[in-house]
Amino acid sequence: MSLFKKVSLLLTTVLITTAFSGCYFFPREEEVLAPPIKVPDNVEYDTIEAVKGDIENTISCTGVFVSVNQLDQFYKDRGGRLQSIKVQLGDKVKKGDVIAELETDMILNDIQLQEIALKKAQLIYDSAKTRYEIEGGSKSELEMAELEVESNQLRLNSLKKEYERTKLTAAIDGEVVYITDIKLGEYVNAYQTIVRIADPSQLQLRYSADKVSNFKLGMKAVIVLDDKEYSGEVVMTPSDVPDDANEEVKKSVQLKVDDLPADVTIGRPATIELTLEKRSGVIIVPKQVVNTFGSRKFVNVLKDNIREERDIDTGVENSTQVEVLNGLDAGELVIVK
Repeated sequence: MSLFKKVSLLLTTVLITTAFSGCYFFPREEEVLAPPIKVPDNVEYDTIEAVKGDIENTISCTGVFVSVNQLDQFYKDRGGRLQSIKVQLGDKVKKGDVIAELETDMILNDIQLQEIALKKAQLIYDSAKTRYEIEGGSKSELEMAELEVESNQLRLNSLKKEYERTKLTAAIDGEVVYITDIKLGEYVNAYQTIVRIADPSQLQLRYSADKVSNFKLGMKAVIVLDDKEYSGEVVMTPSDVPDDANEEVKKSVQLKVDDLPADVTIGRPATIELTLEKRSGVIIVPKQVVNTFGSRKFVNVLKDNIREERDIDTGVENSTQVEVLNGLDAGELVIVK
């Protein structure tokens, strides 16, 4: 064998040996293990059953008793400076009692002067009469003197009436529920209310706060007074008030209360419970389980142990419950938030 063939055989042997043994120059890859399978925990939900029942939406507010028969007392024929107010809030008055007076110094002075003038006219008349009867005096002189007496008497009567008109008297029996804040000595105009008198024997319940718009004429209400319940009915709302009513009345509602105890007085408070809506035999859920997103309302229902979102339509609502019109059946379990 030639030297060339020997060298070629040697090289071939080395290459083959290297090819079969070359894998030992690289590390062996480790086998990739599959991730362990984690079994999720069972989810437990707090649920409540949708049931059928009755629901109502009721508001509660406080009113005060006022008199149905109230009269504003004012001067009709004249104004003047206020001299005195004879009553205080809560006073009981009788018809004809003097409750206020205007300043009278000028009128009293005029009355005194007129009384003097009348006396003078009377003396002249008496003298003319004596002359006529005894001395044969003039009949026309006597008649003129008589007319002067009558004229002065009429002026005196007119001044006395004017004086009486400075006194403001009660038009009805009742209780003083309002007194003007005009100070003594200030000018009072004709038809400006000085005192308001109310008849305490005719009472209704008045409410005038932020829930007035909920009251409609004829609505029934429950009136709670001293832990006892009485039947009430709305008999006046702002839309039913006469145009000439005062501003307080125009912003109020009034309720007639049946069988009102005799000891109830003006200004006494009572609770008004007014039912706005009421439904019977409907599906009801607690308000806390109803979710709202924009105009959408939905609940989470547990069905076959799976949580399911369910859109619903609602009806009557109150502070704790909601009526479900569509989307939920009685007996289904609703997940509590």
